[in-house]
Amino acid sequence: MSSDIILETMDNQELDVLTELGSIGAGNAVTSLSVLLNTKLSMQIPKVSFMTFDDFIGSIGGPENIIAGVMCDIAGDIEGFVLFAIDLMEAHRLVNRLNNTDLSSENMFTDFDLSAVKEIGNILIGSYLSSLEAITGLKIRSTVPVMAVDMAGAILSFPAIVNSREHDDILRIESQFEGEDLSINGHIMMISNSESYQIIRQKLGV
Repeated sequence: MSSDIILETMDNQELDVLTELGSIGAGNAVTSLSVLLNTKLSMQIPKVSFMTFDDFIGSIGGPENIIAGVMCDIAGDIEGFVLFAIDLMEAHRLVNRLNNTDLSSENMFTDFDLSAVKEIGNILIGSYLSSLEAITGLKIRSTVPVMAVDMAGAILSFPAIVNSREHDDILRIESQFEGEDLSINGHIMMISNSESYQIIRQKLGV
């Protein structure tokens, strides 16, 4: 099933259900992120959509935009790959907030900085997958996440991502979290095969 077919057959009910899934995942992430960042956070209603691979790259600034990406495989009742992508400038702001430092975008991340951004990505990915499990009753396992800072096109060319692209279907959840002195805008990308998407839709009752 191609993205075009998914988009053509998706009705408002399906979009509402997927948006609710995104909202529950974001809601679960707010508490953990608030504690980690030591600030009160609120969230915007997530923007949920299916799109092509190229459209996703465009939505995060294009193939040459530098991003921080946290990635893991998923297996169990469904199979695929999940990526949390955040713009480099926002990743620097997160590190500044965590460390109370003034890290310029021209500076390199330390191992501690990378570990902090990776943990935030891990929290967000885990929150969305846990929500998907809770809503659908599916069993979903994820591998230990890995992280990279590179051009979006390079990160999305990783063999693990390319090998998961049986079809050019991407579920994208854009979430925005806001605090008194902080704003986080991140993108969750999930790639699954057509059988996994069909299982998810059946479990969601749409």
